[in-house]
Order: sequence, then structure tokens, then C-alpha cells
Amino acid sequence: MASAQWQALAEQFQVICPPGGSPGVGSPGVLRGQVSCGHWVSVAGLQGWVQALLDQGVTSFRCPCCQDTPWLWQELCKLGLFSDEDQATLEAQILAQEGARGSYRQCPRSQHLVQRLDPGTLRTPCLPCSQQAGELYCFCWGCRTDWKDPLPQGKSCSNPQCPLQAALYDTLEIQAPGSSVHGCPSLRACPECHTLVSHTGLGCPLVECPECWTEFCYRCLRDHLGEDADETEWEHDEDEGLDYNNYSEASCIIARRQELNMSP
Repeated sequence: MASAQWQALAEQFQVICPPGGSPGVGSPGVLRGQVSCGHWVSVAGLQGWVQALLDQGVTSFRCPCCQDTPWLWQELCKLGLFSDEDQATLEAQILAQEGARGSYRQCPRSQHLVQRLDPGTLRTPCLPCSQQAGELYCFCWGCRTDWKDPLPQGKSCSNPQCPLQAALYDTLEIQAPGSSVHGCPSLRACPECHTLVSHTGLGCPLVECPECWTEFCYRCLRDHLGEDADETEWEHDEDEGLDYNNYSEASCIIARRQELNMSP
């Protein structure tokens, strides 16, 4: 978005307040807060401005007056100008934007969004959690677990599953209307050995792990075999939504993105 458009939107929603005073209710009765660049913002103006930018697909915010100064999402939320409901609504809209996944993560403690500050480090601080705990709290940008590496550089995570978990979190969804796996992540981990598996998008949702030969449903991640090891029938029955004559209507619940808490 061009600088002139940023400025026009900021003026339209009266984002910037006159300087001076203290946080809280300013003149004339406008609830406001001060951001890191020193400017004051109004709650109504800020919320309307953020909403307008999201409607145009913009998910990174910067000061409309000093436009080289970014306003990280966690900084805006720390001002306390958004209600919990408003923040949840805006964060859902951010996550729905294409490309937001690369610059936003949900904090594993608070579940609120954190915008990435430094793409060169995995160590990611969460301001609200740090404020609540009274000490700096960080999590890994890749695997979203509590940061445990004592090194301050934050270049590598101590979790051995980190690269695999990061791939599962970051993979795009399959967009193939009519396919049995439409809406599933484009990568799954084998439930037995955690080998990464993909689906062609054709035919039934059954896949076979190339490493341990486990067969499982790509949608719900259930094992293909029943309790009897010699049984070869699909574990789903008609009541669970699998129609052999119409795979595209398979309706077993799509499992969410996998979280690998333990070694296979």
C-alpha cells in the first residue's frame, strides 16, 4: 500500500491523537495510548484503521506519521485499547489473510498472536506473557514450544522435533474442491513413525507411509486396519461418512495440524 493511502486512512479514522498527557482518557474524552515511536493513538481510530487495512489484505502495521517505524501487533495489543473480544476478532481476521502465517504465530501460553520481529532468530518473546509472569517469556517460532536453549542468540531450538513440527505448522492447506482431502494440510506426519507424507489429491483419503508402511486416513489420521491385524477392511463404516462410490464426499472429521509432543 502506498504511503499516501496509509496517511489517508489514518486521517479518516483519526488514529493519531494530539501529544501530551498520560495514557487513558484524553481530551475530549478519547481513550488513548502511546506507542513506541512516541505518538498517541485513539482506541476507536486504531481499531477502525486496523480493520480497514485488514479488509485490504494488509497484515503488517506501521506508524502513519513516521512510516519507517513498524507497529508490531503485540505492541498494539499491549496498549490495552482492545477488548478481549475485539482482539480475538481481529486476530482471526489476520490469520485468515493469505501470507499471514509467515509473520504471525500463536503464543503457546496465551494463544494470542505474536508478530515476528527478527526473521533470523527462532527465539520469540511474548510481551503479554512476559508482563504477566514478571520475567521474559519466549517460545520457539518453529515448533511453538517454550524456549529452553540458554543461548541468547536464538538461532537453534533444543527440541529435536523442531524442524518436523515447523513443517507441519507451516504447510499450506490442499485447495482441491471435489477431492477427498480438500482442506487438509498438504503435509501429514505418519502416526507411527512421524515420516512426512503427502497426498496426490486423487482417489480415496487412504495413504501409506513409505517408511513403516502404516496405512492411515489422510483426513482423520485413523489407522486403516481395525483391531484385528488380519482385517483389511476400511475402518470407517457408512455411518462415519466414507462412500466407496464417491470419495469426494468423505466426511470423517479432518484432524487439525499435528503436534508431535513425543518421539514415535
